[in-house]
Amino acid sequence: MNVTSYFSDFDAVLKNCLKDLSHRKGLEKSVKILKATRKTRHKIILVGNGGSSAIAEHMAIDLTKNAGLKAMAFSGSPMLTTFANDFGYEKVFQKAIETFGDQGDVLIAISSGGTSKNILNAVSAAKAKGMKVITLSGFAPDNPLRAKGDINIWVNSRAFGYVELIHNLLLHYINDAIIGKAEYMIR
Repeated sequence: MNVTSYFSDFDAVLKNCLKDLSHRKGLEKSVKILKATRKTRHKIILVGNGGSSAIAEHMAIDLTKNAGLKAMAFSGSPMLTTFANDFGYEKVFQKAIETFGDQGDVLIAISSGGTSKNILNAVSAAKAKGMKVITLSGFAPDNPLRAKGDINIWVNSRAFGYVELIHNLLLHYINDAIIGKAEYMIR
């Protein structure tokens, strides 16, 4: 692998993602849902594992600071280890949703492969609470997470790095669309 081929491959994955009309519609619907959530002062809860957890934390900060949403991520706190210890890691986010989620809140579930049991359990708990669910996944087109949300955004790649970068980029787009400007545009 060389630098040129790596970025050429990434560019192809990104262009394929942006060509897909369902992605555009999903992004537009996500912006609408989050703007409505801001008006009602409900919460946005983001969950993910590993790199997706880092994306969840980062976006919770940006959505709160820049977009005026009440956003939180359950990934770096003692609560995470307490729930994991007491209920098992498969239920760690489910218990967080059961404890903090309310009808009218939104769950953003991020998973590169879309198969993590703890993420799928969080989605089920959110649905049971009457929350809206936005999913971001990748890898297999038939991954279980992709079928569980109100809005499902899927990246057609099996490369963790590409999927995570595009998830991050799409969430930054949503944040910028909510605040009404692209903070990072060169022009």
